[in-house]
Amino acid sequence: MFAPANTAHFTLAMPHLDQDFKVLAFQGTEAISQPYCFELDLVSERPDLDIEGLLHQPAFLSYAGPDKGVHGLIHSVAQGESGKRLTRYRITLVPRLAYLQHATNQRIFQHRTVPQIITEVLKGHGIFTDSFRFQLRDEGPERVYCTQYDETDLHFIQRLCEEEGIHYHFQHSPEGHQLVFPMPGLTRAYTA
Repeated sequence: MFAPANTAHFTLAMPHLDQDFKVLAFQGTEAISQPYCFELDLVSERPDLDIEGLLHQPAFLSYAGPDKGVHGLIHSVAQGESGKRLTRYRITLVPRLAYLQHATNQRIFQHRTVPQIITEVLKGHGIFTDSFRFQLRDEGPERVYCTQYDETDLHFIQRLCEEEGIHYHFQHSPEGHQLVFPMPGLTRAYTA
């Protein structure tokens, strides 16, 4: 194990996995109405980890105290070089929403509001109402006819939000991340 004098300022928690990762470095990108992406360089005393078993597992990168950080799913993982004691790994954390970029559809929605359409698309990917929320004054006008033609589900959601003046952001906790569609002008994505 690692010496207690080497107390980490950054930690990675994966509640469903037995691992001893230590965070060497990380970098990430976040923007309003875009899925975030964080790449983490890790070390472990175990050179024989089942890296395929890490894929799509939830993880929480803590960097500002035990409850502050970024939660996501492990989208990619790679094993690096092994030294005498430590093996390097690199993982990428993304929100569940990022997986929607891999699904392209052609479909028609009739007599639904934008929040109703987005809810149906998200639920189709297993993202249920405990993982997202709308904080809108009203749902806006019903669309008589709305077409998704040969675009990814992620792009479709982003396009609908742009057309209605809705943005989204993510709220993180060690237990998960939530996709939030706030009322325009009232809710801040980041708080100090």
